[in-house]
Amino acid sequence: MKELLNKVSEKIGDTRDAVMDSLEHAFSIEKLTEKFSSMTDSAREKSANFTSDIISLSPIIEEIGFKTKGITLAIGLPPSATFHFEKFKDIAAERREEILAQHKDNAMLGIIVKTLVAADDYQKKIKLGNFKFECIEVCIGLGPGVNVQLVPKEA
Repeated sequence: MKELLNKVSEKIGDTRDAVMDSLEHAFSIEKLTEKFSSMTDSAREKSANFTSDIISLSPIIEEIGFKTKGITLAIGLPPSATFHFEKFKDIAAERREEILAQHKDNAMLGIIVKTLVAADDYQKKIKLGNFKFECIEVCIGLGPGVNVQLVPKEA
């Protein structure tokens, strides 16, 4: 029995060491720099165009009632952009649909606006208590996502 426990402990230690080595290698700054440097000019150009296209949506999104507080760009493989939005006014659903219809060829705009509206509807349904709704973060990239930030109300 003792021999079995020793073998299991040894295997666990080996596995732990292998995982740690893999993580250190995968997340090393040198490796990330190497990956970014190895991007072709074409890939860099596509990444820059993608980012510029997303940034150009901010004025349209403001018409819908959400101000862009900031944009975080992840320059890597794959690239991503995270918009930080703050709701500053309510507009009628009909007006929102008119704006989207004017830009119907821009699928990314539709996705972002629908995400913002869904997050806004969500915050209306929860009891915030001593918190207030501060920011909606929408990440556009290979792994899209949404974060809703709540902060304490000021006294």
